[in-house]
Amino acid sequence: MSLDGGGTAGGSGRPADHIRVAIADNRRLIVESLAALIDGMKGFEVTAACTGEEALSAAVVPRPDVLLVGVGSGPRAALELARSLRRRLPDTEIVLVADTLVPELVTFVLGEHLNGLILTRTPAAELAICLDQVAHGHAVLPANWQRVLVRDRDDPLESLSERQLEVLSLAAEGLSYQDIATRLFITSNTVKFHLRTIYLRLGVRNRAAAARLLNERAVYGRIAVMFSRT
Repeated sequence: MSLDGGGTAGGSGRPADHIRVAIADNRRLIVESLAALIDGMKGFEVTAACTGEEALSAAVVPRPDVLLVGVGSGPRAALELARSLRRRLPDTEIVLVADTLVPELVTFVLGEHLNGLILTRTPAAELAICLDQVAHGHAVLPANWQRVLVRDRDDPLESLSERQLEVLSLAAEGLSYQDIATRLFITSNTVKFHLRTIYLRLGVRNRAAAARLLNERAVYGRIAVMFSRT
């Protein structure tokens, strides 16, 4: 099943009147339940409900705006599937669907630049909100994700890589995506991915809040040392 065909209104990557959702999960019951639930939501359309293998095969369906990838009893295969689909569908928002929240899944979502993680027990009304947010470029994670990920860390800033600290320091100075990209010799899309991951890891919603954390935790010294090595 190919998920990369089809067009959308206005070239924006999302239909003007509804959000296309595809579901890839080897658990047929989960696939059918999610498909029925989402199809019944106003403003959403399920364009594919299939297994992981089918998601990587050659049948043509409209390209989804949001792709839900289920994580069942064999998470390694599901994560590899998500990684492969991310490479094939760079313009599609990909979200994991899991029964439980564990650090490995959160780390994978952040590291692979996915758009989030939704639990199978998520209420229908909340699911609709999450899908809408994802379709508009936001990332979603369960409310207690940060406690699960950084329960043993005193400072969430310590979870950021040196590159992420570079991006955050420039964003805190007020530089635009393109200015940051030019300074660091990366693309503006990569800057956006880094900032999205930074916001998730710090538990904030925007660059102003992230910048406040940066100032409060006095990590500019670490960043200055890092830049002096380049």
